Amino acid sequence: MDKKLASVIKYFAFFGYFPSFDDVYTFFPIKISKKRLKTIYEAKKYTVGEYSIKQSQMSKLKSQISKKKLSNWRFRAYVKLINLFPQIKLVGLSGSISMMNAGPEDDIDLFIITARKKLFTGRFIALVLAQLLGLRRKREQDVIASDRRERGNLKKEIASSSLTPRNDKVADKVCLNLFFDEKNLKVPRFKQTLFVGHEVLQMKPVINKNYTYERFLEANKWVFGLFPNSVPPVISSGARNLAKRNKLGDWLENLLKNLQLKLINQHKTTEIVTNTQLWFHPIDFEKKIKL
Repeated sequence: MDKKLASVIKYFAFFGYFPSFDDVYTFFPIKISKKRLKTIYEAKKYTVGEYSIKQSQMSKLKSQISKKKLSNWRFRAYVKLINLFPQIKLVGLSGSISMMNAGPEDDIDLFIITARKKLFTGRFIALVLAQLLGLRRKREQDVIASDRRERGNLKKEIASSSLTPRNDKVADKVCLNLFFDEKNLKVPRFKQTLFVGHEVLQMKPVINKNYTYERFLEANKWVFGLFPNSVPPVISSGARNLAKRNKLGDWLENLLKNLQLKLINQHKTTEIVTNTQLWFHPIDFEKKIKL
């Protein structure tokens, strides 16, 4: 049990995050009562290397930074505007911002689920609105952030007493790196990893129409096998109904799909592009995490 507790803490420590007891319980890999885990947790809290007072203080500071990012008028306007479009079913916070653990240089990672057969229409709407509000993170900025993390600056930032932004081109921008069509909400088998499992459960919806968030979790029941202490959702059968399509919408979707695929294929590297899911991740944390 001690080793499994240490592995949970080590996972969060990789991202410079100081987990609460509820976090530890949710992501503990074995079914266990809260009371029993609490006993183990309290006994090891200050003996496991990843736990420290300094990290706890840094987490509190990052929580304040995260709240400031989300309260920015541009981001609040973005959420209100994108909510007006029926093609958008869910917008969720992911990555560091979902855990209120963003540093000053970090962007705001968003996961978007679109209406049935509106994947590329939804992406177009999300990109255009971000561009108009000055929130769009461009592809070349992904390279900057990737190089920064490769050099280990994330760990240096955690150890530092200063959290002053150095890259305003990325800070507070929205990173639109994951799009799902509501027709296919299940993460593909080859992506059903510890890292993606964390991302699924850590995602926090800011827009959730027609129980899309609940349907997303229901479609990804495999995460509850990885984390048996987490609670799967219960939704009514009526909430599973998908929106009806219209011919004009289909024509526009096909047009936007062809245009976007041409641009994506011009510089495609590790992206995953299908008719129902788009994965744009410049940094593959799955390969970097070593527990």
